[in-house]
Amino acid sequence: MTMGERNNKLFETVVKKSVEMSRKKRFAAARKMLEKAGLPTPVIERVLYEPHNIRSTDPAF
Repeated sequence: MTMGERNNKLFETVVKKSVEMSRKKRFAAARKMLEKAGLPTPVIERVLYEPHNIRSTDPAF
Protein backbone atom coordinates (compact mmCIF):
# COMPACT_ATOMS: atom_id res chain seq x y z
CA MET A 1 0.00 0.00 0.00
CA THR A 2 1.40 3.39 -0.99
CA MET A 3 1.17 6.59 1.03
CA GLY A 4 -1.43 7.94 -1.40
CA GLU A 5 -3.58 4.85 -0.95
CA ARG A 6 -3.26 5.14 2.82
CA ASN A 7 -4.27 8.82 2.75
CA ASN A 8 -7.21 8.07 0.48
CA LYS A 9 -8.41 5.34 2.84
CA LEU A 10 -8.04 7.67 5.84
CA PHE A 11 -9.89 10.44 4.00
CA GLU A 12 -12.65 8.04 2.97
CA THR A 13 -13.11 6.89 6.57
CA VAL A 14 -13.08 10.45 7.94
CA VAL A 15 -15.54 11.67 5.31
CA LYS A 16 -17.98 8.83 6.00
CA LYS A 17 -17.83 9.47 9.74
CA SER A 18 -18.30 13.22 9.27
CA VAL A 19 -21.35 12.64 7.06
CA GLU A 20 -22.87 10.52 9.83
CA MET A 21 -22.11 13.29 12.32
CA SER A 22 -23.64 15.99 10.11
CA ARG A 23 -26.84 13.95 9.75
CA LYS A 24 -27.02 14.09 13.55
CA LYS A 25 -26.62 17.89 13.39
CA ARG A 26 -23.05 17.77 14.72
CA PHE A 27 -21.67 20.05 11.99
CA ALA A 28 -18.98 21.79 14.08
CA ALA A 29 -17.50 18.50 15.30
CA ALA A 30 -17.65 17.02 11.79
CA ARG A 31 -15.90 20.05 10.30
CA LYS A 32 -13.21 19.97 12.99
CA MET A 33 -12.54 16.29 12.32
CA LEU A 34 -12.19 16.92 8.57
CA GLU A 35 -9.86 19.88 9.17
CA LYS A 36 -7.71 17.80 11.52
CA ALA A 37 -7.44 15.09 8.85
CA GLY A 38 -6.05 17.72 6.49
CA LEU A 39 -8.88 18.04 3.99
CA PRO A 40 -8.99 21.43 2.24
CA THR A 41 -11.87 23.84 2.96
CA PRO A 42 -13.59 23.40 -0.44
CA VAL A 43 -13.72 19.64 0.10
CA ILE A 44 -15.08 20.06 3.64
CA GLU A 45 -17.81 22.35 2.37
CA ARG A 46 -18.69 19.93 -0.41
CA VAL A 47 -18.94 17.07 2.10
CA LEU A 48 -20.98 18.84 4.77
CA TYR A 49 -23.13 21.56 3.27
CA GLU A 50 -26.15 21.36 0.98
CA PRO A 51 -26.67 21.24 -1.90
CA HIS A 52 -23.10 20.05 -2.52
CA ASN A 53 -23.26 17.10 -0.13
CA ILE A 54 -25.78 15.10 -2.17
CA ARG A 55 -24.50 12.88 -4.97
CA SER A 56 -26.45 10.68 -7.31
CA THR A 57 -24.63 7.64 -5.90
CA ASP A 58 -25.64 8.35 -2.29
CA PRO A 59 -28.33 6.16 -0.73
CA ALA A 60 -31.61 7.88 0.10
CA PHE A 61 -32.23 8.59 3.78
